Amino acid sequence: MANACPIRLLQKTPASRLLLPYHHLVSDSVVPHIRHLYPYKGTKAFEADLDYLLKHFRPASLPEVMTAAKENRPLSGNSFLLTFDDGLREVADIIAPMLQRKGIPAVFFLNSAFLDNRSLFYKFKISLLIDALQQRPYSKSELQAAGQALNAAPGEDPAMALRRITWRSKDLADKAGEVLGLDFSAYLEKERPFLSLEQVGALVRQGFSIGGHSVDHPYYNELSLEEQVSQTRESVEFLVKHFGVDYRVFAFPHTDAGVSGAFFETVMQGEQAVDLVFGTGNQQKDMLPGILHRFNCERPDIGISSSTKGILLLNGLKSLAGRGAVKRT
Repeated sequence: MANACPIRLLQKTPASRLLLPYHHLVSDSVVPHIRHLYPYKGTKAFEADLDYLLKHFRPASLPEVMTAAKENRPLSGNSFLLTFDDGLREVADIIAPMLQRKGIPAVFFLNSAFLDNRSLFYKFKISLLIDALQQRPYSKSELQAAGQALNAAPGEDPAMALRRITWRSKDLADKAGEVLGLDFSAYLEKERPFLSLEQVGALVRQGFSIGGHSVDHPYYNELSLEEQVSQTRESVEFLVKHFGVDYRVFAFPHTDAGVSGAFFETVMQGEQAVDLVFGTGNQQKDMLPGILHRFNCERPDIGISSSTKGILLLNGLKSLAGRGAVKRT
């Protein structure tokens, strides 16, 4: 249905006023610490997406979006703002140069614990462990020991147990790494998967924007309200302190599902109030004008035309059914 609809028709829906597609990385190479987590686009597909967006939408900057949200008004015309999560090194190596050539602004959301490659995201450890299980000839006893370290059921594939690890149980990844002979510190030092502080500073000087993405990427529905607020403010204030930005924006890691209205009322008020919060609710409205919802568009098998049309059609149908906004408790 979406592909059959002309984009000009779908652009008349309220959700099309500001299109918010997000990615993590763009690469033509296999990235072991990500390959078992989610797919990503190569440079040709990404460039084709950029050209499509430029043809049908107007690139907006973060300051422009912030002003519109503060004034509680829609942006003029059909606009888009690109965002990228986790602060991966491909941002500096691949993404930013491509955006600069085409004159497209973007916001890069960063985890303060990972910058300068000070620590490795536990999900990346999981991907590396699964990769090792697939590539290395482990003995039966080694696999059993890995299963025990992961609290797996008897006979269960260790890879299945690895996928159950969450932020609360992230130490299990380190225990499995010891058993399976993976040196995460050495990998971090050699591969440098995250941006350095120097690289982030260069991006800011180039005119790009940055925002907080939590300290170390937990699932917010696993946290208490106090922990949610602490993770948010600490990641945002780190950027204000180190890079002197005069704005505060934040994007949820993973998802904002289950986060209460009290969280937004807390972090979006006071002396260190966050100006904008980005969720993952697929272009839906929320309880405050400063809460904006993005959609994932990095699956290599789906072009930006299909994802954009699908999201706009979905939002149009939801609005007609009276379900076009996120409900908070």
